[in-house]
Amino acid sequence: MRAADGPRAAPFGFTRIVFLSHVITAGGPTFPGDPPVEIHPAATIERDGYHLQSLVAGEQAGTHWAAPAHFAAGQAAADELDPGDFFYPAVVLDVRAEAKENPDFTLGVAEITSWEAEFGPVPAHSAVIMWTGFEDRRDDPPAYLNADAAGRLHYPGFGPAAVSWLIEQRSIGALGISRVGNRPGCRHVVRRQPVAARRASDPPGEPGWPG
Repeated sequence: MRAADGPRAAPFGFTRIVFLSHVITAGGPTFPGDPPVEIHPAATIERDGYHLQSLVAGEQAGTHWAAPAHFAAGQAAADELDPGDFFYPAVVLDVRAEAKENPDFTLGVAEITSWEAEFGPVPAHSAVIMWTGFEDRRDDPPAYLNADAAGRLHYPGFGPAAVSWLIEQRSIGALGISRVGNRPGCRHVVRRQPVAARRASDPPGEPGWPG
C-alpha cells in the first residue's frame, strides 16, 4: 500500500492545511528538567514480522498542546478539551527579524496592531502564532534552547499585555509558537512560571495557556 500521488484536498472546509509539528526524536530539545525523549526498538519486521518502537517522553516534549491543567490544579486536562479546540484558523505574526536581532524579543500590543493595520483585525477564535525562526534551530538543541553561561534561556515569546489584549479585545482561541514555551525566555532554566492568561473559551478566573 502507498499514499496516493499528488496533494489531497484540504479537509474541514479549509483552503490549505499547514503541518506545524516536528518529528519527535531521541535527544531532541526539551525544557530543562523535563524527562528526555527515549526511543528504542521493540519489534522488527525481520524478527517479529512488524515494526514497533518504544517511546518514553514527558508529555510536554516535542510539538504539543498545553492544556489548562498544565499550570493550574483542577483545570481541564487534554482529554477534557473539546475536539473543536484543536482546529483554528491561523494568524501568523512574522517576528523572525525581531527575534534574530533580540533573542529575548517580547511581542507587545503595538506589534499586533501594526499587523492589523495591514491585514485587518485578528479574527475571533483564531490561533495567533508567532513565527520566530527558532524552528530552524531544532536539530541543534543547545542553539534551540539558547541558554547563556548562567543557565538562563533566551528566546522570544508573547508578552502578558499582548496575551491579555488578544483575549479581551479579540477573543482568540489559542496561542502558538516554535519554542519550548509561549512566554519569553531570559529566565532560569529550571523554574516553570505560572501562566498569565486564560483560554478565551474558559469562564473568567480559569487560567489556561494553549499552544
